[in-house]
Amino acid sequence: MKNDFYTVAAFEYTADAQVMKGKFQSEGIEVFLKDEHTVDVDPLVSHAIGGVKLQVHLQDKEKAIALYNELREYEVDPKGQRIICPACNENRVLIAAPKKSLWYLLFPFFEPKRYECANCGEIFK
Repeated sequence: MKNDFYTVAAFEYTADAQVMKGKFQSEGIEVFLKDEHTVDVDPLVSHAIGGVKLQVHLQDKEKAIALYNELREYEVDPKGQRIICPACNENRVLIAAPKKSLWYLLFPFFEPKRYECANCGEIFK
């Protein structure tokens, strides 16, 4: 029997992945944590191998993505309120990936923080 898995998310530490795994299992979704023991043995390699991957069977992919989107932490302003997307007025906003230019690869601390809406994909400052 072939096991096809889909990676829902990756976590820097096993503890974060275990919390999410418990929630997924309580919702009836079978979970596999790839590279869990590797990171437990040597946490310094977590970034090098892409962290602990939370994986589910392909048939549970849509349910798992929906559950993960409900549970993930979204960005908040200094007052603790969720940031609102200017395009769709949704409050599911994450930090956007850095730009892929040589300048920002060499000096990432000069890049201003950018946000990305998990609902419509809008990137804004």
